[in-house]
Amino acid sequence: MKGSNLPLAFAISDIPISATQVASGVVTYFGLVTYFDRPKGKLNVDPSFVEAKQSQVEGAGLGLYASKNMPSGTILGTYPGVLRPANKFMKKYESKPATSVYTWRFTDNECLIDPTDSEGQLLDYCLGGTDDFPLSNFWHQTVLGFWRVPTLLARINEPPIGGGGCNVQSDENLETREVTFSLSRDVFAGEELYMDYGITYDRSGYAPRE
Repeated sequence: MKGSNLPLAFAISDIPISATQVASGVVTYFGLVTYFDRPKGKLNVDPSFVEAKQSQVEGAGLGLYASKNMPSGTILGTYPGVLRPANKFMKKYESKPATSVYTWRFTDNECLIDPTDSEGQLLDYCLGGTDDFPLSNFWHQTVLGFWRVPTLLARINEPPIGGGGCNVQSDENLETREVTFSLSRDVFAGEELYMDYGITYDRSGYAPRE
């Protein structure tokens, strides 16, 4: 090779090593993105047992209703979304404040579960992805589009005044960062599912009917 003191065979042998390193780095990167930005949560009941439609709570949009009778203690599933550190989520919230309506904040305020898409909207399924890592949204929403979690449980609202109170309870697990929803009493077909959002939730966006 002109201008090089290295034997040609030695110089050529460097090329596949470099390409292998690059390929390994790409695989490692997308492996980490897949793991950290994957959608979590699941629906334990058959989808035919619940239905999303207009809530009885004024200004709350869609709510979640029981389509069939279910006994007390029925586990509905775990809250859907991407697990995110609170400081990372705030960057998304600043540009897309609507995302806070559906995001679950853990009681220790260290992490949140965000079920919304890159525009802060709640779709029927959470595909995963964040703005924290380059190409994460593209990777999850295009390449891994088959890996999706239904967002029905994010539709559960608080009860309106005179609405009969809550029939869903939530249980946080701070170690696994999961929130499990279960029925606190027997629920009958046609009932809207309600839960208590807690004292720190911002309720300025809607007002219960009197």
